[in-house]
Amino acid sequence: MSASSIVDHHAHGLETRPKVALVPLTLGAGLGLGLGSFAGGALQSIYPYVAGTLATSSDHALWTLTYFLVHWALGIALMPWFARKFGLKRLFILSMIVLAASCFLAILAPSLTLMLIARSIQGVAAGILVPLVQTLLLTNYPKRHQTLAVALWSNVMLVPFFLGPAFGGWLATNYSWLDIFWLVIPLSAVAIGLVQVALPNDRPRVAPPKFDLVGLVLLWPGLIALQIVLDQGEQFGWFRSVFISHVALIAASLLGLFVIWELFEPVPLLQLRLLARRNFGFGLLLLCLGWSIFVGWSSILPLWSESDLGFNGWWGGVLLVPLAATAIPIAAVMSRLTRLISLRGLAVGCFLIYGGAYGLAFFNPAVGLGATMPSELVQGIAVGMLFVPLTMIVLGDVAPEDIAIASTTSNFIRVSSANLGVTLLTTLWQRQTAHIQDHLRSDMPRAAARSWISQMQAHGLSHDGAVALLDHEARVIAETWSLDNALRLSAYICLAAAVMALVLLRAPRRAG
Repeated sequence: MSASSIVDHHAHGLETRPKVALVPLTLGAGLGLGLGSFAGGALQSIYPYVAGTLATSSDHALWTLTYFLVHWALGIALMPWFARKFGLKRLFILSMIVLAASCFLAILAPSLTLMLIARSIQGVAAGILVPLVQTLLLTNYPKRHQTLAVALWSNVMLVPFFLGPAFGGWLATNYSWLDIFWLVIPLSAVAIGLVQVALPNDRPRVAPPKFDLVGLVLLWPGLIALQIVLDQGEQFGWFRSVFISHVALIAASLLGLFVIWELFEPVPLLQLRLLARRNFGFGLLLLCLGWSIFVGWSSILPLWSESDLGFNGWWGGVLLVPLAATAIPIAAVMSRLTRLISLRGLAVGCFLIYGGAYGLAFFNPAVGLGATMPSELVQGIAVGMLFVPLTMIVLGDVAPEDIAIASTTSNFIRVSSANLGVTLLTTLWQRQTAHIQDHLRSDMPRAAARSWISQMQAHGLSHDGAVALLDHEARVIAETWSLDNALRLSAYICLAAAVMALVLLRAPRRAG
């Protein structure tokens, strides 16, 4: 997220500050941002462990990610006003305190409900840190090094989503998954100490503008209602359920009123009028598509490897490490590539590579995780290419004084879209699995099934144990076939997105 306008506005509202200590600032702010992302991403490969502790299912344990993401988006929307209210330094310290306190609450949570409350609070604190740390770095780094500041910010934010699941899986396998939160608490204190040393006090001299309280009152419960529909719709039969229908009506009403309010509010939380602009609207649509598919598959693949292949949380997390091997180097050279290739060309290439990655992937329960590596490496290239060209296209035609609200709006919508990607892919996977499993049961000759059960009994299994094993094998095959079908569908969607980028996007007037 570009924060140049936030930086300029914030600088005018503060006392002139002496030169800051860049090394402790970078270490402290980077550590804080990394901890926020780590708290969100480290649970992606250990849903069975979470489910076991909270006495729920792995599908319900997935809510610990979706509720974090929806409040992560909310924190991004709240950050500009709170920065003007408290100042950057005090807001950073406050966010880290809230993050640490919510981690302690998660450790003590005896049920899924309390865990979701803790994860929601973590999401708000982590969301505030995303634009806040970028603003801190851009405010204090010399202009000649601001490209370096943005590169540091983007990598520190994304790397925990690549490597965090493997580390979280290692902790869950060897110790306890709750140690993820125990680790965040003392490191939050270290981040606070470094920023306290690096920065002088920065109390704003002018009062912030009126807070859009009505917008927040409409947005927050609307997002929660929508998340309930997304998370529990499949369980209740979607709109055949009176409960889901009523909650969906509440979500649609609140979010619809929020859109109307924001269009006429002088100082809105989100500047939704920008969606009418061609590059902003279509560029953001493509950015949301790429991000939501990435987050969706990053959640499903570890769950599949653990539930169907029998791998533990560590190996389920290792499944995502190849993404980092290609995404980080590609992201590091994107600023140079934009000088050689047009932004639209890079966006088209990104989705072509995405489509190639999902087309290349083919999973089989008889093979190990090594078979997933080629497609993961290719997908990492696409993830590394995703943000720079599309963000420059989205913000390229926005006036300098509107960059802050445009960045907040685009980041909020992008982060919110991840929940939709996770839900749609999970629902597709579950429904296809049930459909394929029914066909396997009906198509298998009864004589063959009885023969297989007899063979298992000859190896020492009871009749009920042999039947359960046969059912398990059918489910593994069905879930893997369903996964492959979803991969093919994702490939076609990404190829269609490449065509959209070629036809609908145009070169921004201020690409730099």
